[in-house]
Amino acid sequence: EDAEVPTFALTADDYRDGSIQIPALMVKAGLAKSTSEARQAVQQGGVTLDGEKITDVRAAFTAADFAEGRMLRKGKKSFIKIINA
Repeated sequence: EDAEVPTFALTADDYRDGSIQIPALMVKAGLAKSTSEARQAVQQGGVTLDGEKITDVRAAFTAADFAEGRMLRKGKKSFIKIINA
């Protein structure tokens, strides 16, 4: 039985100048308590978006990137689907 996948909806206000960086996204989505914690997770190789490892702490995404919804994962247990509001 599949537990429902938690989702987080980004609003226009969440994007700064049309994009959002991975640390800010992780904090907003509740996958990290702080941007420094988020950066650390990225640097340690524990963060993936749709299974693709994110290694650049400055990686930024636009609303178009989440048009279909994408799975953001930290480590093995923490994950959330990112969508647009």
